[in-house]
Amino acid sequence: MNRPIALGITGFSLIAVTYGMARFSWGLMLPDIRQAIPFSPQIAGGIAACSYAAYCLSVFFASSLTNRFGPRVPALLAAVTAASGLFILAFSAQPLTLATGLFIAGLSSGLASPALAGAVDDTIAPDRQTLVNTVINAGTSAGIILSVPVLFFMPGGWRAACIVFALLALLCLLAAWRYLPGLSTRKREQLPSWRGLLRKPGMYRLLMITFVSGVASAAWWSFGPELLTSHTGLDSAVTRVLWLVSGGAGIVAVFTGSAAKRIGMRGVYRLSQIFMAASLLALALNEGFAWWLVPVVAMSGAGYVILSGVLLVQGATIAHPSPAVGVSMAFLMLAAGQVVGAVVFGLLLGMAGAAVALAIFSGLSWALLAVTPDGKS
Repeated sequence: MNRPIALGITGFSLIAVTYGMARFSWGLMLPDIRQAIPFSPQIAGGIAACSYAAYCLSVFFASSLTNRFGPRVPALLAAVTAASGLFILAFSAQPLTLATGLFIAGLSSGLASPALAGAVDDTIAPDRQTLVNTVINAGTSAGIILSVPVLFFMPGGWRAACIVFALLALLCLLAAWRYLPGLSTRKREQLPSWRGLLRKPGMYRLLMITFVSGVASAAWWSFGPELLTSHTGLDSAVTRVLWLVSGGAGIVAVFTGSAAKRIGMRGVYRLSQIFMAASLLALALNEGFAWWLVPVVAMSGAGYVILSGVLLVQGATIAHPSPAVGVSMAFLMLAAGQVVGAVVFGLLLGMAGAAVALAIFSGLSWALLAVTPDGKS
């Protein structure tokens, strides 16, 4: 198999497992988990925050691992932590064990993105790196799409699904070992300090945008299915179909590079923020099923995956010639925002209700239309 194609497929698959299954499947499983292991919305927010906190921790070290050992080692660790955390989730009987499993599984996504950004930098020609990075990043949606039928049809419910997800993560070990480069194929400059990177033009602005975007995104990705069942009043079957639509819509992120050539990366960024803001506001105003819920949830999925692709590319560009560090910094702040967002949204949901919480979080994305990663209007 052509090595760049093999890298793209391997990266796409690893992102599907670490993001779509080990991380974002939690939101889809939450209603069923709360039936088996009862806990409050506030505790649900705290458990969800464990995944994002683990992401912050692992992404902080991932760039150093990538630069020291090459992309293969952190990618292998990503597959192992995803499988381990999912196995713990499958056999959990109390909230503390759920939090532990979700924390370990959450380490995987923070390890995967910088490793794959480094692999692309080593293997792919510079003029094709944006395309390959955005295609790999769209693996998130593939993982979400696959998680829905597994949860819907697998005997044993969410516990059996976690076991299936863990086994798929172990399969990624083989592909990562075979197709990801070990030590860098070309010599990189010495790893820059984080303080030095913060002085690069545009880095502070990028990190501010990623943090606030992370806060806003936590409303859907931590509580989406819960909101559809409790606030909108849908049954579990319809909720799963809508989650499938949300994840499937994120596949359009593979066209981020092509869209950027037509309307510019700034235009793609603004479109993603509008999708996130409008979808949360529509959910706030809705009670009961309506046909327009389908495009609403599609915008939620597409908006976030496209936005994360824009932030990935911008982080890698600003931090050149150490793209893994730039990706780590951007995704660290995105996850830090999601930690805060999951906790705050859980508190607002318990105290003020879904409509108020959704309207407030929608306002964050509307506000970000005034700021762009490149600093231009």
